[in-house]
Amino acid sequence: MDNILDIDLIIDRNKYSKIYNFNLILFSIMLITLYVILTYHYQTYYVLKGRIVSNEIELMIPISDIKNIQGNDQLIIDDKIYHYKVTRISELMYINNDFQNYSYLYLKVDTLTNVDNFIYDIKIPKENKALVKYLKDYL
Repeated sequence: MDNILDIDLIIDRNKYSKIYNFNLILFSIMLITLYVILTYHYQTYYVLKGRIVSNEIELMIPISDIKNIQGNDQLIIDDKIYHYKVTRISELMYINNDFQNYSYLYLKVDTLTNVDNFIYDIKIPKENKALVKYLKDYL
């Protein structure tokens, strides 16, 4: 008689609690992923090499990006933020092998040590968008 009761208890017993339910785990992972995609903001940068020419930084920029750089006023050199002002844009236009148009852009940075022909690695903030907008543009 006891054997029958033991078998009934074993059959009625749940093997795992609800936390191990596959659907619940999958739903939790999807919810966390969706939260990260909607709330995480990503900053993109123009990464360029600039050369000092007569106390100005000379950059070779694609024509399509000049408007974005003119609208900005900060650049990053060696993890330090500097403010700049666009002084002039060259009238000459250069075309590369992929038929992209480039022009020289000259920036004035007051607090930067200026040694002619010195090359700087420059990062200029481009846009700060949510990750979902980058995915939307990519797809």
